[in-house]
Amino acid sequence: MGRPFSGEHSQSPEFAVPIITSQRAAFLALVLAQMHSPYRWGAKGTPVSKDGPRPFDCSGLVTWAFHQVGGKDWRATHNTDRLWAECAPVASAADLQPGDLVLYGKAGDPDHVMVHVGAGVVVGASGGGSKTLTLEDAKRADAKVKSFTRVAYRPDVLGFRRLPFVS
Repeated sequence: MGRPFSGEHSQSPEFAVPIITSQRAAFLALVLAQMHSPYRWGAKGTPVSKDGPRPFDCSGLVTWAFHQVGGKDWRATHNTDRLWAECAPVASAADLQPGDLVLYGKAGDPDHVMVHVGAGVVVGASGGGSKTLTLEDAKRADAKVKSFTRVAYRPDVLGFRRLPFVS
């Protein structure tokens, strides 16, 4: 989980510093490097042209970044339902580590996923939906990879999952 840390400058006398593996750190760096990339329904990071942007939908960002750092290639098979079903559960928001997934939706029907980057901040492809099919649609809707300062930026937090990082 982490090591307790206390220091004279910390707000609280002790908190857990998460242990971040190299694969997890690389995953986080890739996710963060995609900030402001456009959202497109069903997109898994394939550039729209040689020098064009790399669009994503929410699960596409997760599966693309996971594959880029040596994880399983789930791009063709994994959407939010499969991420929910096949990744290890995380008990609560208090147990989240950077790189863990936050899923949103109704019980038994996750419809959105974000990546927890630490301190309650989540990052992911957001603001679009099944009708966001072009870069123009994304621009009109301000649909892109963005961050929110609260895990519960949406009221329908379903739960938390951990990707199977190996290093």
